[in-house]
Amino acid sequence: MLDANTGAAALPDHTDTLTADVCVVGAGIAGMNALYVATDYLPKGTRVVVIDRKPGPGGMWNSVYDYVRLHQPHPMFTTGDVKWQLGKPADYLATQGEVQAHLNHCMDIIRAHLDLVELYGHEFDTAEEQSENGATTVHITCHDAQGRTRTIAANRMINAAAFDIPVPEPLTLSSRAVTSITPQTLTRDAFGSDAPVYIVGGGKTGMDTALALMTENPNRKIVLLNGQGTVFAKRDLFFPTTMKERWFGGQLLIQSFRDATMRFDGTNADEVYRYFTDSFCISPDGSGEQFFFGLLSEDEANRLNAGLSETIGDYLEDVIDTAEGPAMVLRKGGTRHMEPGAIVLNCTGHVLRHDQPEAQLLSDKGAILSINAREAIHFLTSVSGYFLTHLFLSDKLKEAPLYVLDLDTLRRKDRKVWQMSAATLSFMNAIVLIDTLPFKVMDRCGLDMDRWYPLWRRMGALIDIKRNRTRYLDHCRKVLDRIARDHDVRSGPML
Repeated sequence: MLDANTGAAALPDHTDTLTADVCVVGAGIAGMNALYVATDYLPKGTRVVVIDRKPGPGGMWNSVYDYVRLHQPHPMFTTGDVKWQLGKPADYLATQGEVQAHLNHCMDIIRAHLDLVELYGHEFDTAEEQSENGATTVHITCHDAQGRTRTIAANRMINAAAFDIPVPEPLTLSSRAVTSITPQTLTRDAFGSDAPVYIVGGGKTGMDTALALMTENPNRKIVLLNGQGTVFAKRDLFFPTTMKERWFGGQLLIQSFRDATMRFDGTNADEVYRYFTDSFCISPDGSGEQFFFGLLSEDEANRLNAGLSETIGDYLEDVIDTAEGPAMVLRKGGTRHMEPGAIVLNCTGHVLRHDQPEAQLLSDKGAILSINAREAIHFLTSVSGYFLTHLFLSDKLKEAPLYVLDLDTLRRKDRKVWQMSAATLSFMNAIVLIDTLPFKVMDRCGLDMDRWYPLWRRMGALIDIKRNRTRYLDHCRKVLDRIARDHDVRSGPML
């Protein structure tokens, strides 16, 4: 029986135990790629349960700020190889509503193949493997907003909650003379006012917010507090727009990772970081010590330079009220006065602000796959969701000599080592995946940014990897083993 509103299978009573072949936790981009891949391996009509705390599929896109734009051209953000129905030029950067519509379209395709039970508004609680008569099942519990518990018995489980991105909160400030908000609460009234805006955070959210505000009111005072500063991959370099550039220019991502990886020996992160950022990156003010794999165009950087009233290379600790009015308290010391009625926007990197729980990539009995940052195989959990599910459901995961790395712990210890190690890990495992999976699986990954280029360009990169795979893999293993020793983090073969 189908639910009249979603088209998904109607939910049994809460007192029942749902049975399923697979249970997927998380309906963001990683979970949706896992679900889509499942349609390649499970017979039509197979019961699959999906659990997500959000009100519907799409993960963070359910609650992201409405003026957000994709970093990359929209065809490069999808599930599997599902094509967009947007009717826009390929280099168009889709809006929040357009992304959500595409993800809903992807979910419709998944629903057409699977008997999908969708438990939205449910919090995942526990998962326990149980073996009986040589067979292993996973018993999963979750609860809804009313605290009612539901139990699922599945043959396999994929925990694709990944970063489990929370909705950001306004900064807690001492001053009562300023307004503290988040991009999600930046209303049209706030857009239209003349109140000065202080943007806290120089990542992609901060850039999106600054560009949106200055487009609405070019004369408005906009101050950016960007800490150590952020650098971005050059969108114009990785996604050139003319056919000539796509055929003969530009820069394939896997080749940029190769070039950085083969320079990195585990001890020279500062040097390789500088090479990478000088060669492939851009920063609005020409500096920056942090790279979070975001994208920015030269035009956007120029607009930011022209439109920002000031950029402060420091971190905001608080805003206090003084006899002269509100004042920012900065981490490096001292205060800076600001205007009464100013708006303070929290655009800090909430994706990486909360600790990730301990997690095994593959559980002891092999029935639970966990896509996570503690045993990561790639810097993008979306890509991990696609490839790991292929390996998991084809029973090839234990055969693949993947390396895992605790990216969450490493990031907290040394940002530049984390950045260069993430590139090394991703490059190494790309080679392993090419060796392990059929070409059609590699070619159908719509998240592969290098699909922007014609096949002959990508084949050139593949031939290079085939010719040099032994040298590349040996180098990567040595580097990641050294990272494990020097920084006391989990890094090594998956099993």
